[in-house]
Amino acid sequence: MISVNRFITADDADALASTDLANVPGPGQLDIFLASTQNDSVFTFTGPGVEPVARLIRIGQRTNGQPSLADDVPYSVPVDTGHYTLNIDIVTAATVGIVAIYRSMEELVGGD
Repeated sequence: MISVNRFITADDADALASTDLANVPGPGQLDIFLASTQNDSVFTFTGPGVEPVARLIRIGQRTNGQPSLADDVPYSVPVDTGHYTLNIDIVTAATVGIVAIYRSMEELVGGD
């Protein structure tokens, strides 16, 4: 499992760049939890060399911008090796919290 936790306060065209998830290491699942201090922030998620998997999806609002892994429903997508782009568009000045969790196929099926 690889987990990335970060906060941003400005638009970010590649929010997973320069993190441990800049490149997904292999087949598995990526769960993305997002929260914003404003209700008009959106995200677009694009896989390697393809059209966006999700485009302009509104990010849920939370007072502190901290996603709740217990209460929020993640955006979950099967992934393969490569670079995935998480583009965050902050319309009104806000703090956006990002928690991205990658689980390998082996972890998902109960292996090592």
